[in-house]
Amino acid sequence: MEFFLQLAAERSVVRESIKGVIWTIFFHRLFGPITPVTNEFLNTTYPMAANLPDLDSLIDEKISRLIRQFDSVNAKTGRIVIKFLDKNKSKSKKKTGWFAKADSPEDEVKVWEVWILTVTCIPLEEPRDSNTSNSSNSNNSNSNNNNTSNNTIEISIRSFDENLNKIIDIADTHKDHIPPIMTLDSSPFPYVIEVGQPTSKEGEEHDESWGEYIKKMSTRFNEI
Repeated sequence: MEFFLQLAAERSVVRESIKGVIWTIFFHRLFGPITPVTNEFLNTTYPMAANLPDLDSLIDEKISRLIRQFDSVNAKTGRIVIKFLDKNKSKSKKKTGWFAKADSPEDEVKVWEVWILTVTCIPLEEPRDSNTSNSSNSNNSNSNNNNTSNNTIEISIRSFDENLNKIIDIADTHKDHIPPIMTLDSSPFPYVIEVGQPTSKEGEEHDESWGEYIKKMSTRFNEI
């Protein structure tokens, strides 16, 4: 089963925004004994597990890779894919007899859930040149810059909160596809976190100026 999330965040808050979304996904898919803690970001509280430092480090590593992608190619969007796997033990048992076949590594695990997070990184507003002879134009420019900055932060807040609520709704609603839990591990199911570019179709959706994008997002959130 696949679930799709769309996150928009200003460059100054994109790292923690992504981390909050990913940790919320994992918190609802760990199932085993964990030490729950909370972290507050953008006036929203999200859950984490204090006893899983390796997972926390892996999440940070993948986020850093995505952010380097933003910075190196000046990309507007990127993608993180989280896959939860299930070991199929019935196929991993060695068969005997005339028609016995060697164990196939491809048959040992299957993907039972995928979360596809597309991230739009809104760049920081560059300061305008203050060396101008027209003080009125300078004041108007500063005012516009402040308004744009406020809008991008507001978009980041609303998008972050919207995604966390969506994850919780999905986790509460979709349960029948979860495989039987056979261990007492904190994470009874293996997982994979992948970082990659979105498809060309998704990239084309953002072929517009940042001003137009910010205006569109502000309008969408105001209608909610």
